[in-house]
Amino acid sequence: MSVETDFDAATAAQLRDELERFGHLCRYDPALRKIVYRCEADALHVYMTLQVEEMERHKWIESEKARRDLRDGSLAEWVARHSAAFSRQWKKTHTFVPAGQARPPGKPARAV
Repeated sequence: MSVETDFDAATAAQLRDELERFGHLCRYDPALRKIVYRCEADALHVYMTLQVEEMERHKWIESEKARRDLRDGSLAEWVARHSAAFSRQWKKTHTFVPAGQARPPGKPARAV
């Protein structure tokens, strides 16, 4: 299993880019089908970085459509319209597994 076979093309492209940029902080675990972080602070740092980039991209697109700088109004709009979906997608594709643990906290072992 790999990112390419586990996800649709758009999600796989995003995850490949993320692994390229932040691979020193995380890895892809085919058994969990998620990007795994061993340090909670690293996971939070990457989450916030990607979220801010999405917000800035939204601001740029909406400002281009309006032909003027929309400033913080478009950022508030992104939070209202898109932050929940961003968070859901993150939880589907990422997890935090403390060093020394085989699986995320609170996840029981699978029955074989």
